[in-house]
Amino acid sequence: MNKPFRKFKENTKLFFGGFFHLIFPNLCLSCSCELSRSEEHLCHFCFAQLTFTYFETAHEPSPLDKVFWGRVPIQKTYALLYFEQDKPSQKILHALKYQNKANLGIFMGHIIGKKLKENNFLCDIQALIPVPLHPKKEFLRGYNQSEKIAAGISKILAIPIVQKSIKKIKHTESQTKKDRFQRWENVAAIFGGTSRAIPFQHVAIVDDVVTTGSTIEALSRELLANNPELKISIISLAIAK
Repeated sequence: MNKPFRKFKENTKLFFGGFFHLIFPNLCLSCSCELSRSEEHLCHFCFAQLTFTYFETAHEPSPLDKVFWGRVPIQKTYALLYFEQDKPSQKILHALKYQNKANLGIFMGHIIGKKLKENNFLCDIQALIPVPLHPKKEFLRGYNQSEKIAAGISKILAIPIVQKSIKKIKHTESQTKKDRFQRWENVAAIFGGTSRAIPFQHVAIVDDVVTTGSTIEALSRELLANNPELKISIISLAIAK
């Protein structure tokens, strides 16, 4: 490609990119301010308001570890953020689930992957298993948000995503307004495994937010029923505070 043509192509790209941005400005999903070229999804101000857990540097059991104590054998757990009402963390999860922001999941997955890699945390996991969505819900949403988060992590850690090892076979109601017992009752027997064994020793279940842990507990029990020697860890975008 000769130099004049390359210059013309670059200028055309800049022109149409600027024109598109003028009609569809890139806005912060939390405060709706226009983002600069160095910002993605959140402006610097809103990003600074995120409450990170720093579980990757903790030397004591984390609150997420304690969620599963006495319930199901989990190796390690990690959550990037504390979920807080009316804060950017809530806006992130809402946009990821209900505003067709699939790329936001990949973006947050990249952040998770970098923090894990920089701190050598969960360095022995061999694969990622996103929490499955029921096919009906995934069709309506257009994607599985946990798969998008896992895709971002997978890119940074260079480990595969296992997607066909287990399926969600029961369409459940929203967990939002249910207490701990109701949440467990709602998710009991909702997952079904395939006949194929998982060819890894240590995997991490990936979820968007953990509250009572009922969904992950049910998924872990199903995985262990078919793979009793499997080691399971948890990676979540957020944990309810």
